[in-house]
Amino acid sequence: MKLRIAQLIDGLYIGGAERLLVTFSEAAPHDGIQPTVIALRIYPETPFLEQLHSINTPVVEFRGRNLIDPLRFWRLVRYLRGEKFDAVHVHLTYAIILGALAAKLAGIPVVASVHNTQADRWNGLEIFALKHWVDSVLGVGHEVSKVYQPRLGKKRMETVLNAVNPPVSISQTERLFLRSQLGVGQEQMLILAVGRLFPQKGYDDLLDAMFILKKNHVSARLAIAGIGELYDHLTSRIDELGLKETVVMLGSRNDVSKLLAASDVFVNSSRWEGLPIAILEAMAAGLPVVATSAGDVPYVLQKNAGVLVPPQEPELLADAIQRLCADAELRNMLGRNAQVYVVEHHSPNAWVKQLSEIYRRLQ
Repeated sequence: MKLRIAQLIDGLYIGGAERLLVTFSEAAPHDGIQPTVIALRIYPETPFLEQLHSINTPVVEFRGRNLIDPLRFWRLVRYLRGEKFDAVHVHLTYAIILGALAAKLAGIPVVASVHNTQADRWNGLEIFALKHWVDSVLGVGHEVSKVYQPRLGKKRMETVLNAVNPPVSISQTERLFLRSQLGVGQEQMLILAVGRLFPQKGYDDLLDAMFILKKNHVSARLAIAGIGELYDHLTSRIDELGLKETVVMLGSRNDVSKLLAASDVFVNSSRWEGLPIAILEAMAAGLPVVATSAGDVPYVLQKNAGVLVPPQEPELLADAIQRLCADAELRNMLGRNAQVYVVEHHSPNAWVKQLSEIYRRLQ
């Protein structure tokens, strides 16, 4: 039986949850699922709208004046009722609150994915929605489920680990050209960070680490791919720390897979996390990863698959990056192990099959 599944999210912007919708939409048809993406807001900077359109996934926007805009809510209820979806899968706080209730009123089963260990100011209402309006609650990682399960009382969570697609290969010529575009010298290491420019991602700590590396005469260039509220602040800090020749802000990019292939080390400096898609993509690309031990990161960067440091410790972050920059054998070993781990544990087809079983169980 073919299933019509609506994936409803706060917004199409730049982030791991949004990237998952593309991965799902690519793999879902192979498991008899017809996906539709519903966004409460579509941001002009997002690369994901074009990607979803390219694979013929319908995308619908329901903008509102605020979270509790009654007109937007009733339009959403009518739409869900008219489309007769087999299930609505909600992602992130606003979509969980608004979408779960709308789907319930439309008589449609609701699945919710919790993506982070730290909630925002609407957490009380989100927990109420998860308890009373959601049929199946999923954590995207073990630590996420561990944090949220006590808040849900008797409602049992399941853990469905995030998935990523296989990496993109580029030629040596393309790799060198891309590195030259990023201002990477012939003897320099290229360090890549990917993620929204929000306090959660700890970019101030990463800039402090790069300042330490510069003082230690480490020949490395950091490229940060992402957009967000901290762009101007981080640009100013780069100037203040004298890092204009060391750090480049890339803004929104639709070629992250190529950036990964062109890089030497991937770094994640988050202060809190769920199970970051950016880290999984770096691991899939065979990149050695330095990351903070936030959220579910320690679960994936184990067994010699990466280097962990505590959050908000720029000195330790700098030390770990410097160690990798100096040791090609260590970089290669960590990259190989990371790639094997992701292939074995984060396959898109296995992930969609697991989700499909959950959707069908609710019919």
